[in-house]
Amino acid sequence: MSPELMPLLPLLLSAAALGLLIGTLSGMFGVGGGSLMVPFLHLVFGLPMLNASATSLFAVVPTSLSGAVRHIRQKTVDIREAFCFGIPGAAASMVSAGVVGMFPEIVILVITVLVILLCALRVFSEALKKPLGSDGRTSAARFKSPQAAMAASMAVGLVAGFIAGIVGIGGGFIIVPFGVSLLGKTMKEISAISLLAIAIIALPGIIVHAVFSHIEYLYGLALIVGTIPGASFGVWLLPRIPEKALRISFGCLLVISGIILIVNKVVVLA
Repeated sequence: MSPELMPLLPLLLSAAALGLLIGTLSGMFGVGGGSLMVPFLHLVFGLPMLNASATSLFAVVPTSLSGAVRHIRQKTVDIREAFCFGIPGAAASMVSAGVVGMFPEIVILVITVLVILLCALRVFSEALKKPLGSDGRTSAARFKSPQAAMAASMAVGLVAGFIAGIVGIGGGFIIVPFGVSLLGKTMKEISAISLLAIAIIALPGIIVHAVFSHIEYLYGLALIVGTIPGASFGVWLLPRIPEKALRISFGCLLVISGIILIVNKVVVLA
């Protein structure tokens, strides 16, 4: 290692360790982990919010892709549904990453946190419902036809992608609650779909951020060292955790993520 990097070694190692935790949560819940990465990159590494968001998005793709590949090998992911979320989300991610400087950060933060907390309430309400069957499913699909379900999934993908490009969050915190409550999926089913969708959604945003030199690759790579094996481990854990416990844990993660984003913003303004 070059002498210039030696002072950064403890921080890079801590980033890899945090990445292992984030990757595990990503594999379990079908999220990209950006809501934890962005504050870490800003508060610990001192990156400006724009660079922290871009670097987080850079780490989200290999993280989610690592878990998605394991699901594909296990044949536990609906690839068609993942693309229904992912393709519109990818287009929205590219647009929002290109115009991120036009939006006041406080507006973006408020909208993001409100959406996260509303999704958390939805997850908690589903966790308290009586299961419809032995698989833990608590809601039937709300749409009368596959075409209506596809259109709704594409709309959710657009919202998830737009937020992903601006905030540096993969969008799984929107896709997973939607899949559970409106598509009638179990956490295990929608987690797999969400991981693949996130990888699709985040990729164009990364390209745009790279063109504008927003990404700090050293810090992103340090996170990825931990997130890739962590995501694979999280997918391995997924079928070994009861459905209700997954939902309650995911709801708690959403609340914690919202609080962390708020604290991060308070520090920025201080």
